[in-house]
Amino acid sequence: MPLFAKSDTSSQNPEVRQVEKLVAKEARDDQKALDHTIKDLSSAEKAHNKSIKAADKAQHALDKAVEKEHKAAKALNRAAHNHDASISNEQSAEKTVKIKQQHEARLEQDLEQKRRQLDELQQRKAHNDQVRESKLSQIHAQEAAAADARRASFDASAGQRPSVGGDDAAAAPGVPSRATGATTA
Repeated sequence: MPLFAKSDTSSQNPEVRQVEKLVAKEARDDQKALDHTIKDLSSAEKAHNKSIKAADKAQHALDKAVEKEHKAAKALNRAAHNHDASISNEQSAEKTVKIKQQHEARLEQDLEQKRRQLDELQQRKAHNDQVRESKLSQIHAQEAAAADARRASFDASAGQRPSVGGDDAAAAPGVPSRATGATTA
């Protein structure tokens, strides 16, 4: 006789029927409990599978985040390196500018000194040229005065002495004097 089905041999005895009802009710309650437990187990398995998938998904997201963080760290390191290099280049450029400015200032001082030297030399040359011109003028004036004096002396002596005779002072031009051997002009 099956436990869960109605028996064809239902007893007429009310106590037995009562026990049969009680047993059938217990069987139904046990079946309900078993069905409920199976349903709970199925839900738990589904939840477990979902949690596995969620954990997998979370692990994948973590892996992506770690990879992204590594890329960001690399980019940050590159940027930091580039920044450091830029700072170094800037400092080097500043040093170069200072050196070039100092060199420019030295060259400007040298140029100014050379200009002063040129001015001094030009003034000294102009003064020396003036002194030379003055000396030359003085020499020419003395020579002209001496020539004038000689001419006057010659003219005076030519007017007082006879032209015939052996006087050296009255010698013809281009003829050497007997006394000195010099040629007269």
